[in-house]
Amino acid sequence: MIQIIPVAAAGIVDGLVFGILARQAGLGIAEALLFSLLVNAGSSQFAAVGLISQGIVGWPILVSAALLNARHLLYGLSLGPHFRGTPPWKLSLMAAGLNDETYALTSTYLASGQKPSLSFFAGASAVDYLIWNASTLAGAWFGAVFTETEAYGLDFAFVATFLGFLAINLLSPFHVKVAAGAAAVACLAYWGGGGTAAVIAGTLTAVVMGAVIRER
Repeated sequence: MIQIIPVAAAGIVDGLVFGILARQAGLGIAEALLFSLLVNAGSSQFAAVGLISQGIVGWPILVSAALLNARHLLYGLSLGPHFRGTPPWKLSLMAAGLNDETYALTSTYLASGQKPSLSFFAGASAVDYLIWNASTLAGAWFGAVFTETEAYGLDFAFVATFLGFLAINLLSPFHVKVAAGAAAVACLAYWGGGGTAAVIAGTLTAVVMGAVIRER
């Protein structure tokens, strides 16, 4: 719980911005809060709100959410081997709390040589979940006050959070090469297919490089 606070706290601004944008897209306070309570995946929530604000609803939102959240499958594949023998119902609860923040902290925790711990993951995910939803509620409550989020630079908060995750995990020249390769492919994908394509292409590039290139 203590270790996740700095990471989760970085998401406070993200939650505030999401709540504000949700209200501007026409959602009520309860709807915005339920969005975070049930989805618990910031990037797909931002994408969905962007589509809703353009009057796009239904299957395009479901498809974009599925594509953006596909990276969570890779998170599970990465952490899964450390939790062999864990009952399926416990793994299901872990899956519900698995997101960018909890994965970043847990993978760093395991990489430091610590033993796999369900209680560590549970504590981290509980605090992260509480902070994210409290921030969403606050943003939704004050959503009518802030009408131009770009004027305050709040639209950059989500990007800044991910840059922070990247910076603390560049531990070797190999990590830098993977990050640079994934970034280059993501930029090309963004130019050709937009933000969703960039996320998927960048993630797959990093996975492939990590799998086929041996770190030296």
